[in-house]
Amino acid sequence: MSKTIETNLFKIHYSDSLYELVTATVDLLQKKIGEYQEFFGMKFDETFTVNYFDDLEEFREFIYNIRGEKESLPSYAKGTYDEGMINAYIERETQLKRLYTASHELFHILYMKKILNNDYSKRIVWYDEGMAQFMSGEKDQYIDEESFKRFYLKVKQETKMIPNLNELEHGKSFYNDQYNAYDLSYLAIRYLHEQLSPLEFQKLMSNFSVVKKYGENILMDIFHYYDERFQLYTKKDSY
Repeated sequence: MSKTIETNLFKIHYSDSLYELVTATVDLLQKKIGEYQEFFGMKFDETFTVNYFDDLEEFREFIYNIRGEKESLPSYAKGTYDEGMINAYIERETQLKRLYTASHELFHILYMKKILNNDYSKRIVWYDEGMAQFMSGEKDQYIDEESFKRFYLKVKQETKMIPNLNELEHGKSFYNDQYNAYDLSYLAIRYLHEQLSPLEFQKLMSNFSVVKKYGENILMDIFHYYDERFQLYTKKDSY
């Protein structure tokens, strides 16, 4: 990385080839930090750091130097929030497809600092991942009903078994050929956002026991609910 852009709220270190993404990220973060301050109910007085790499090995080496080991990154990992920083490998040819990486990882950072008090043992992975997708804007393409229906049908078709969300950790148990827990986690949060009042939805992030209770069976509820909503239910359905 050889370039830096700095504002009063964040500092972005990046490889030269990623300038197009970085300029778009500046605008996005200015907006999202305001939204996150409102959602978390507090002003942020810290400066957030973003590290964008266009070389995968350089990115992985950077993370492993922070962690002091060379085994913990899943093979598919292209973004982390180690040391409270937003760190990511970005493919230069398709860099704008990763626009929401910073806002996604920033939600993780804020959830860890403001809600979990940096106690990783309290983290409920499916909730954190679902909320990061929901709040970051990366799934805004599914806001309208028809687009969301297509997304739901795709997820349902690709889900060969229904896991207990509470039992999932990053790695093969979270993303495999039986299900994609990133998509399932987003569905769970989307469902909760529809079922709960805005205040209930906001307060849920601090109520760990209720989140875990939802995680036990929420996927069954989701499939029944959206099957009925989209009039997809048949006697042959296994959900």
